[in-house]
Amino acid sequence: MNWMSRAVAASLATLTLLSSAAAVAQPKGEVRLLAYEGYADPAWVEEFEKKTGIAVKVTYVGGVDEQIAKMKASNGKDYDVVTIDTASLKAYADQKLIAPIDKSKLTSAGNLLPDFRGMANATFDGATYGVPWAWGSLGMVYDKKTFPTAPESWEVLWDPKYKGKVISLDDANNAINFSAIVLGIKDPFHLTDAQFAQVKDKLIALKRNLLTYFAGFDEGTTIWTENDVVLMFSMGELAAINLQKKGFDVGYAIPKEGAVGWLDNLTVSAGTPNPDAAYAWINFVLQKKIGADMAKKFGYGSTTDAPEGMDYASRLIWADNPEDYTRRQAIWNEVKAAE
Repeated sequence: MNWMSRAVAASLATLTLLSSAAAVAQPKGEVRLLAYEGYADPAWVEEFEKKTGIAVKVTYVGGVDEQIAKMKASNGKDYDVVTIDTASLKAYADQKLIAPIDKSKLTSAGNLLPDFRGMANATFDGATYGVPWAWGSLGMVYDKKTFPTAPESWEVLWDPKYKGKVISLDDANNAINFSAIVLGIKDPFHLTDAQFAQVKDKLIALKRNLLTYFAGFDEGTTIWTENDVVLMFSMGELAAINLQKKGFDVGYAIPKEGAVGWLDNLTVSAGTPNPDAAYAWINFVLQKKIGADMAKKFGYGSTTDAPEGMDYASRLIWADNPEDYTRRQAIWNEVKAAE
């Protein structure tokens, strides 16, 4: 357990994901994915389709709020496999948008690193709803010309010196988590009424220093490239990688206050008409070679292949199910409406 923090290890319960040799009916047709960028690389899709004969249809989302809205619109019937972070899993399970995992169908589960073979936050009322697949952080992207050394504190985003040169992720839950972390609140996922008030005021103050909000990696990259932006509260490591590919000299940092650490899970939609195709995709992407390729191309940590260079896990505050997602969404709407 050399790169996972003890905090993560403590959240991992004993859940054996069985590698079953039992025969599974040959899936056919199509598998529809609802995913973030980097979770359905064209090379993987091509290999999967050739290997299985199953067509892959991908719908990308830019954030948690957009994702759950799409699932609720059809009660999950428009998708088969959905990639969901641990902090949102319970909301999906409570609304019966995702189905419990059939562990007997996880034929690639043995590829998971030991730290990820169980996940307490993915288990509710004795049923497990997600298979851990990718992890990372919601860190800071900064312009190296403006900041030759990485900023030490998140407070730089509030510095009037950079007014109009800061952009921030439009995500109700994680914006509140982020603000709570900057304020030094010990448990950013379970706030008191007084803490909610503090967080709201902090976020309104940040809004007044922003150029704008963004949703999704592509939008964040576009806004940065078309404007004089020097700081970003980002969706993760891929934000910096995308900008570097476009020739921008940016860095990625986890400031001294820490940052949200996320763990995304592969889940099966409760509305899928083709669960066999869903499990075929899940087992395919749980291959170690896919995990290694994902880390190399997109900067995500993999649950099947220990990543190099991601040595800041101990400084992450690992996402947990929030105390009241509906309340968080309402507060976030108030923040965005504030003058």
